[in-house]
Amino acid sequence: MKDKYRLLDQIIEGHFITPVFQPIASLKDGRTYGYEALSRISNPSLSMNIEEMFQIADECNKSWALETLCRTKALEHLECLGMDKKLFLNVNANIIYDKKFQEGFTKQKLKEDGIDSDNIIFEITERVAVTDGEAFLGSINHYKNQKYGIAIDDVGSCYSGLNIIASVKPNLIKLSTELVRDIDKSETKQLLCQAMVDFSKRAGTLLIAEGIETEEELKTLIRLRVDLGQGFFLGFPEKTFKELPQDKIELIKKHHGRNHNLFNQNSIYPVIGLLSKPGYTFSPNERAEVIYETIHFSPSITEFTIVENETAIGFMTKNALSEAFGGRYGFSLNSKKRISQLAMADFLRVDYYMPADHVSSLAMRRTFEQLYSPIVVEKEGNYWGIVTIKDLLEACTKAEVDTAMHSNPLTRLPGNLIIEQEILSRVFEEEPYCITYYDIDNFKAYNDVYGFKNGDMMLALVADTLKNCAINQEFIGHIGGDDFIVIFDTHDAKDYCQNVIDQFSSKVTLLYHEEDITKGYITSKNRHGVTENFPIASLSIAGISNKNIHYETIDSFSKEIAYLKKKCKRQSGNYFEII
Repeated sequence: MKDKYRLLDQIIEGHFITPVFQPIASLKDGRTYGYEALSRISNPSLSMNIEEMFQIADECNKSWALETLCRTKALEHLECLGMDKKLFLNVNANIIYDKKFQEGFTKQKLKEDGIDSDNIIFEITERVAVTDGEAFLGSINHYKNQKYGIAIDDVGSCYSGLNIIASVKPNLIKLSTELVRDIDKSETKQLLCQAMVDFSKRAGTLLIAEGIETEEELKTLIRLRVDLGQGFFLGFPEKTFKELPQDKIELIKKHHGRNHNLFNQNSIYPVIGLLSKPGYTFSPNERAEVIYETIHFSPSITEFTIVENETAIGFMTKNALSEAFGGRYGFSLNSKKRISQLAMADFLRVDYYMPADHVSSLAMRRTFEQLYSPIVVEKEGNYWGIVTIKDLLEACTKAEVDTAMHSNPLTRLPGNLIIEQEILSRVFEEEPYCITYYDIDNFKAYNDVYGFKNGDMMLALVADTLKNCAINQEFIGHIGGDDFIVIFDTHDAKDYCQNVIDQFSSKVTLLYHEEDITKGYITSKNRHGVTENFPIASLSIAGISNKNIHYETIDSFSKEIAYLKKKCKRQSGNYFEII
C-alpha cells in the first residue's frame, strides 16, 4: 500500500494527469449535449487504476490535491468547447463546500479565465459519505444561484440513493452503468429506468444513461425515453472534444424516429409539429441593443429564438429583454453584449413528432417564470418553429373531447372507430405488429347469476389488468361487451399475454362468493335455456402477427382471426395462442 501512496504523490507532484473527454449526446437526434472530463495518468511508468487512484487519495486525505489537478487540467481545454456545450466536472461531495473550491469558481475567477458558469456542470460523486450535510446543501444552492449545473452521478449503484436527489434537486441525474448494463434483457431494470424517466419528467430534470455499450441497450433506452446517453458504444473518451460519429447519430435518429412513430400511432393527440408556427429568430452574435430596438418597433415580436447553424441554442421573451435593459445600469451593462449572453440556454425544446399531450405535460412542469412561454419545436435536430401554450391547450382539449365521443363509457378505453383505425394502420404496413383479442369465458353466465353491476366490475378488472401489464405503449381498446383488443408494435406478445392471465386469475375469484369458489363453478342457463354448470371465468386470447404472413386485405385478416378466436374458445380454462 505504501508503494501506491508513493505513486499517488508522484502523480500529484509531477502533474502527471491528462484529461480526456467523453461525449454525452441526445438520444433524440444524436446532438452532443456536453462532455464528461475524465482523467488519465500521463506517465506510463506510474501505472495505477484510475478508480483506485481516487480511493487512495480519499484514504490519505489528498482528494483535494488530486481533484484540483484533474479539474485544472480539464479547464485548460475549455476555450475549445462550443458555446452551446456543457463540461461535466467530477466533484467529491465533501469538496464542493470547501472554501478553497468556492474561491476557484467565483464569477470573478471565471471571468478572468474566460469561462461562463452556464457551461459548467458539477457532477457530484458519492465515493464517501457527506460529512456536513447542511454545508453541502448550502453550497449546492450557492452554485445553482451562480448558474452552474448540478448532476448526481451513479444513481442506481451502491453509492447514490434517492435521498440525495430529493435534497439536492439536481439539474441532471446519471443512471449508473450497473443499471444500464444489459437493460434490454432485464424487465426489472426497464421498470426501474421507466420510474426514473417518469420522475425526471415530473421534476424537470434531464436523465443521462451512462455506460451504453451495445446497440440493444441504446434501443431500449431510446424506447424508454431517456434524454441523454454516454458510453463506449456512442463515443470513446478523447483528448479533444469530438462529437458522435455520423453513423451513431443516424442510428439514434432512426431508433428515435421509429419509437416516436409507434408512440404517435397510439396517441389520440396531434404531433406538436403540426401546431407550430415559424417564430422569430436571431443570430447568437447579434448585439442585444440592435434586437432591443427591432422589438421595440415590432409589437408582434413577443419572443424569439437564438439559432446557430439551424440549431436552437437560446430563447428569450420580450419581457425578459426589457428587464435586462431596465434599471439604472441595465442598458449600459447589457446593450453591447451578444444576445446569446442574455438569452436562456435552458428552455423547453421538443421533437416535431412528439404528441401534444406529452408536450403539455412537460410544459406544465416548468418553473413559474417559464410556465407560459412558447415551446421550441425541432425536426431532425434543427429549429422548426414555436408553439404557444394557447394553441397547445386548445389542441389537447379538442383531442380529449373527440376521444370521449368514441370511447367505452365503462372502461374509458377507445371504442370501435378508433380500434378500426389502429388495425388498418398496422395490417397494410411492413412494420412488425401483433394484434391480440381477449374474450372472457363464461361471462354471460356470471352476468346472469351475479347481475350487471358485478358484470361491469369484471369488465373493469380486465381493462385494468390489460393496462397494468402494458410497458411498451401498447394500444388497448374495448370492442364492446366482454371483448377487448391489445395491439403490439412487435411480433412477440407471449410474455404480456401470460402476465395478463396470471393477474386476472389471481383477482377474478374476489368477484365470486366463497361457496362458488369452493365448488369451482356456478349454475345458470346457457344460450338455449338449458341449466348448466359454468366454471370460474377465464380468458381466451387469440393473436395474429405478421412475422410469418402478410395480409393483403382486411377481409383475409378478419377471417384468420375469427377462426383462431373460435379455436381458443374451445379450450378449457385460460388459454392463448399467437400465430
